[in-house]
Amino acid sequence: MQLLTAVRYREVHWGLLVMSLILTSIGIAFVFSACIDPSSASGWSREATMQTVWLGISLIACGMCLHVPPSAWYHLTLPIACMALALQMVVIVAGGTSLVPVINGRTSWIVLGPLRLQPDEFVKIATILAVARVAGDATANLRQWRWIIAVCLVWMVPTAPILSNNLGNALPLIPMLVGVLLLAGARLRVVAGLCAAGMVTLFLAVLALPQEGPRSYMYRRIQAWLNPEDYVLAEAFQTLRSIRSVGSGQWFGKGYGMGDQNLLGSVPEKHTDMIFSVVGEETGFVGSSLVILLFLTWALVGLWATMAARDRFARLFIGAFTCMIMGQVALNLAVVLGMMPVTGVTLPFFSYGGSSLLATYIGVGICLSCTTAKMHHFSKRSLE
Repeated sequence: MQLLTAVRYREVHWGLLVMSLILTSIGIAFVFSACIDPSSASGWSREATMQTVWLGISLIACGMCLHVPPSAWYHLTLPIACMALALQMVVIVAGGTSLVPVINGRTSWIVLGPLRLQPDEFVKIATILAVARVAGDATANLRQWRWIIAVCLVWMVPTAPILSNNLGNALPLIPMLVGVLLLAGARLRVVAGLCAAGMVTLFLAVLALPQEGPRSYMYRRIQAWLNPEDYVLAEAFQTLRSIRSVGSGQWFGKGYGMGDQNLLGSVPEKHTDMIFSVVGEETGFVGSSLVILLFLTWALVGLWATMAARDRFARLFIGAFTCMIMGQVALNLAVVLGMMPVTGVTLPFFSYGGSSLLATYIGVGICLSCTTAKMHHFSKRSLE
């Protein structure tokens, strides 16, 4: 198995990387706006500096992933999945210690001195690889229930721990699974039935949420979404402030760096989960619509690369990654606009966070590598 190979750059679908860089550049601009440092002459904050540094690291990782051939990704799926599960075990076993402290009511970060890593972000990439490997097998037939069950089980193994600890990180994996099943040839009615069963399960899980104790924050967030007037100064504060910030932008916004809700710090987590509230306030409906249009363009480029891929595994990975990112975008916007309870999901390419940005660009790099696949020996059956 060859781990690194020369790449014919003219065969790579660079559109996905170009759109990612455009979105990330705009995201850094709004991280800067959300975290303007009045003590600095330029206003450049630590968050904006770190996000720029993480972009550089992410681009290096993306380039390295591009030079790993799709056949290597196919064969490395098992060890990558094992490493991802090992990270999850560290988070579970060491939860509440100095290594995995409780942050915002969750034990989701591994803290190594000044460095904070969120393993869930990398587990999501490993999950896509594993699901694409099983569904992309040369003998896989997603018209048969045994293969559908196999794909769902492979998806469930890493997703269940994330779901139990951080609902926001697990939710984008649902559209990813749906995308893989449809691309791999599963019947639409079967996928619809699975989605209905999943919604019923999620509803029952919500009913079973503890109302007291350290894990009751999820129950309170749902109650705050249903009855925000009862939680104005608590769980509903963030959502209400976000909606007010977005609405105050009206048609054309208050101008870049001029949003009073932003400058006064009225919106909690405005540079991470709620960064779209800064976009809405400073650029208004027109600017927000342009940002959403850029995300839709990114999705179209991802779908174009998916359909252009000439190998089953490659096509499934690109399609799954595209579905996951766009699912995460939809969830984040729904939270910011008060259409669903706060879940702690970030906006890809925009929200401040090194783990999220690095994992996303690793996914982009694998997608770029997969666009060069030409029906290799590792996956000989086409999706066409």
